[in-house]
Amino acid sequence: MSTDRDVTTRIVRSWLHEDAHEDADRILNLVLNEIDTTPQRRAIGLARRFPIMNNNLVRLGIAAAVVALAVIVAVKVLPGSNVGNPSASPSTVQTPTVTPTASIRPMPADRGGVLDPGTYVAGDPFSLKVTFTLPSGWRGSIGGPYVVDLRWADKPGGISFSLFDKVSADPCHAEQGYLNPPAGPSVDDLASAFANMPGIVVRDVADASVDGFSGTQLTMSAPDSFASCTFSSFEGYVIWELPLGSKHTMGAGERDRVWILDVAGKRLVISVSDEPGYTDAQQAELQAVFDSIRIEPAN
Repeated sequence: MSTDRDVTTRIVRSWLHEDAHEDADRILNLVLNEIDTTPQRRAIGLARRFPIMNNNLVRLGIAAAVVALAVIVAVKVLPGSNVGNPSASPSTVQTPTVTPTASIRPMPADRGGVLDPGTYVAGDPFSLKVTFTLPSGWRGSIGGPYVVDLRWADKPGGISFSLFDKVSADPCHAEQGYLNPPAGPSVDDLASAFANMPGIVVRDVADASVDGFSGTQLTMSAPDSFASCTFSSFEGYVIWELPLGSKHTMGAGERDRVWILDVAGKRLVISVSDEPGYTDAQQAELQAVFDSIRIEPAN
């Protein structure tokens, strides 16, 4: 005749199917030991609240309790289980808050209309990759391998990125052409050529860096009048010329802040114009665009 323990054993073995639980016998023994050592006391008041159950129902109730207890014991003893063990509880994983970044758009190669506000990258055909953020009311274009030009749409001035070697011998006298021999290839060579350029006042020369690329910063000021100068009205006061023939000029009284940088062996010149009459707000806007500049060597 089967005892309650035998019935319990069969039930638990059925639940702990051996091909799904390798430690079935071990868990069963633990469960049965728990039953054998647990005092069988009646909860006070239960006899008055519920009718007395027959033996079969009692056995089923015991079996259900055993299965529940088996689950608890299995969770505690099976290898790799962390449930019920506060010291082994996995730490709470914090999902990082990702701050959305503005999408970066390619700079158009032509001189089109006004650009939408946003972040742009100027790469090919320019020989470096420069990224910057423009407010509303700006134009921008890639002028070939040697220049990227950013301009206000409704006023003169802006920011340019240039690669060149040819520097004017005397901006006021175009017939003198360019330095011969040309300025050397280093940052200091070009800074020295600017400092010795007739008619140009160079001040505030200092070591500087932009986006981690080191070089020299200086301020260049053009004369207030070009009355004594001899140059074509189509060229103006030429400071340097790009390899494909485009020229960088300054207006009378204009002041340019210039950064000469060594970017992986390329000498990059960033020029920020400072036209007479710029307001504090316009100066701040120029500075904000400059501060957003990021530079990468060409791939």
